[in-house]
Amino acid sequence: MILCIVSAFGNAAFRYFINGMANIPLYVDTVFTAAMCFYAGLVPGLLTAVLSSVFFSLVYVFLQGFPAQNVWMVNVFIICVILEVLTVWLYRKKMKPSETAFLENPCIDSFINIPIHLLILAFIACLTVSIAGGIIDSVFNHFNIIRSPGPNANFKMVLLRNDVTYLAAAILSRIPINIVDRFIVVFGGFGISILYRKIAKMGVTH
Repeated sequence: MILCIVSAFGNAAFRYFINGMANIPLYVDTVFTAAMCFYAGLVPGLLTAVLSSVFFSLVYVFLQGFPAQNVWMVNVFIICVILEVLTVWLYRKKMKPSETAFLENPCIDSFINIPIHLLILAFIACLTVSIAGGIIDSVFNHFNIIRSPGPNANFKMVLLRNDVTYLAAAILSRIPINIVDRFIVVFGGFGISILYRKIAKMGVTH
């Protein structure tokens, strides 16, 4: 539970730095959620996702001046995060033998399959969150719910001007951002999960 809280805080701090301070057009708000899923499994990953949503609300309202009554429009995208956690959890079963071999004997030979698995997972996660995010965006548009533009707004407008349907534009415009974003989330999350294991091992040892 404590590690879930720490991870959720890490997600919020990372997002605030990337989006709020550095103004980099990426989401990058689930690195520590992926780490918890890699490290401890489905339930801790989902718990971290829920706690992250709470921390994000605090960041938006108190640090970025986002109207409290509109926070739900941000939090509804937790659906994308839940799907991402499920994707990581399900695919991790496939890469488990390679992961176990690497953890038991860290070397080049045991590591060689890990990046391939992580690349595939990043691609699958990119498609998953892009489709889910695009559908949510389209629902907002259908009901004329106005929200702050995301990092994909400019690309989406280009697609819409070229007669692409709103749903297709909402999905396709997310893919270029999410492919970079999920690469960072998946590789970074896996790396942090290794760190979590080392910290846990040190705790047991000492």
